[in-house]
Amino acid sequence: MTNTPSETWNRVRWAASGRPCVESLFLKFHLPDSTAFWARFTLRRPAPGAGEAVGCLWAVCARPGGTAVACNVYPESDVDCARNRFWLRIGPGELSTGRTVGRVDRLVAPDGSSIPGDMSWDLSFDTGPTLVHLPLESLYDAPLPRNKIVSPLVQTRFHGTIRVQGTEIHVSGAPGMQGHNWGAAVAPTWAWCHVAGFDGEGDAVFEALNSRLPMGPVEVPLTILYLRLRGREHKQNHPARMVLAKSRVEGLLWQFEGSMGGVRLDGEVVARPDAVVGLDYLSSDGSVVRCVNSNLASARVRVRGLPGGERVLTTDHTATLELGGLAAPPDVHSAVRG
Repeated sequence: MTNTPSETWNRVRWAASGRPCVESLFLKFHLPDSTAFWARFTLRRPAPGAGEAVGCLWAVCARPGGTAVACNVYPESDVDCARNRFWLRIGPGELSTGRTVGRVDRLVAPDGSSIPGDMSWDLSFDTGPTLVHLPLESLYDAPLPRNKIVSPLVQTRFHGTIRVQGTEIHVSGAPGMQGHNWGAAVAPTWAWCHVAGFDGEGDAVFEALNSRLPMGPVEVPLTILYLRLRGREHKQNHPARMVLAKSRVEGLLWQFEGSMGGVRLDGEVVARPDAVVGLDYLSSDGSVVRCVNSNLASARVRVRGLPGGERVLTTDHTATLELGGLAAPPDVHSAVRG
């Protein structure tokens, strides 16, 4: 049986390598009432002397009335994955092609205060297009870049239920995505965003990534931009274009600009201070890398060079923004660690 592209790019790598690594498979979606849900399955195999191998099950539910977040950590004995198909289990959480279930307890608010109850999910999701960020697939098996990222489902829709503190929330056709990243350690810095639907363009998808590639004594900034609009894909991941693209992070604001094949994109993603949560990611050497996450961010993307003239895509709540490592604002409190 031939695997689909999403199944191929979701292949879990940590069991086969035996080397220090951090690997994450995650998903997120948005609901019309400004509720957003994000779940993350993390596998960490530490360097010698930096602890034990573990799996972490994360979840964040952001609602107008507040955000609940949790990270439950499980020993390697509570982690399992299939070798010949996409299936991963961490404690009570499972993730496979088109299906995920899970439950986390010890909920906290973004300020770290305890929240009673737990959070669970039982979801299915559709097939969809795949975004391969790097310009050559062979780079995913090469030493550089040290951190790999792919969106096996850059655009999908979720169905099912989530339950937060005893309240059941029904999910029907919620737009979102499913991603996968891995490396020998957590990346030292990054900015990442994903938009599932803009005002008036409900099927449009935008994703962007800024990171740094070590080249001897210096680090080269790289920016990848992707837009799917009215059934057509536009992807900026040519090496020269990634280097020439502009990226600037200031607080909770990320501005970017780049071009691809005559199409130019520029814009910004910004998160409100009351709609962010601080997450501490443990790397394979035991160090802590801060990530500031918002699933209710706003975005504006200007598109030039398409037939019909300039377009400006906007949303005030369907963008996810992550600022990690050196790009993360230092004044955001850490809610959970794992």
